[in-house]
Amino acid sequence: MSPLPHPAPDPKFAPAEQIRYWLAEERRLLLEAIHGLTEEDTREAHEDGGWSVHDALAHRMFWESEEAEGVGQYLLGKRIALLDFPLKRIDGTNVTAVETLRKHSMERLLREIKKTRAALLELVRKIPDDELNQEDNPARILLGVAIEHDREHRQAIQEWRRQRERAALEGPSERPGETRRTGPP
Repeated sequence: MSPLPHPAPDPKFAPAEQIRYWLAEERRLLLEAIHGLTEEDTREAHEDGGWSVHDALAHRMFWESEEAEGVGQYLLGKRIALLDFPLKRIDGTNVTAVETLRKHSMERLLREIKKTRAALLELVRKIPDDELNQEDNPARILLGVAIEHDREHRQAIQEWRRQRERAALEGPSERPGETRRTGPP
């Protein structure tokens, strides 16, 4: 991962400014990537492992609540526990988070994910720039991961949408996961 949240950081802006910008911008881009999808569309599996758009957003909402808690810990002068989260527990935690939120409508999930980002941004505003500008600052590391996490899921959703569009142009029998019939049934 780059020391700053964007692969091509702009030297005109301090790291703290870039982090705050990309936290808002990557979330805007993620939500833009799902614009126009129906509830049914958002439930269609698209990622390896069978995740849907809904699942990816539920996953992000869960981890973002953990990220907000971590920033809160930082602001209280405590160690950010999330940075020590055991890697061997990530897959199971992801499954549980997605399953727990699967029953939520997309509308409800979007309301909640906007609230979690607003809460995170409010906490991040409280971190002094001189602290957030330090490369080894734990809050900066956590926020860089959060930005990259949104970016990763946004790109996966965008690719899934491109594949769907290509499949639609090729015809109904060319949808991902389907095979074309070459003879009588």
